[in-house]
Amino acid sequence: MARTYHEMPPLWWLEEELELSDQHPSGLVWKTASRHHEPGDQAGILRSDGRFYTLSLLGTKYPAHRVVYYLRTGVNPENKDVLHDKDNVARDNRLKLTLSQRKTRPAPKYRRRFRDEEGQLVYRDPEMIYTFVSKNPTETQHG
Repeated sequence: MARTYHEMPPLWWLEEELELSDQHPSGLVWKTASRHHEPGDQAGILRSDGRFYTLSLLGTKYPAHRVVYYLRTGVNPENKDVLHDKDNVARDNRLKLTLSQRKTRPAPKYRRRFRDEEGQLVYRDPEMIYTFVSKNPTETQHG
């Protein structure tokens, strides 16, 4: 199942609030001050499981590597995955990031079973076109 991500803030807003940085592993510093940070402070914190950095923007948490990719390339990642290079085990956002469309798996090739008109469990024939049969034959459809 594909992941769904929060919609990213507009690029112009991100450029006003954040700046790419080689000083911090999150890859981001704040340009503006708030009650939680000063200009020049690292934007984002390392998750407790150590998998990647996150930051809160407009009340929503975002993975920092998605924001870095957006600022670096100008391309909104939308529902695609932003991946760290496989050699980047520290998940350092200053290094290479790539955009990847998640591949969907093909339908299983084994034959599925269904119940026929008599209620018997039978294997599906891939060449046959099926219609849906009501479980309760006394039910009628109302138009």
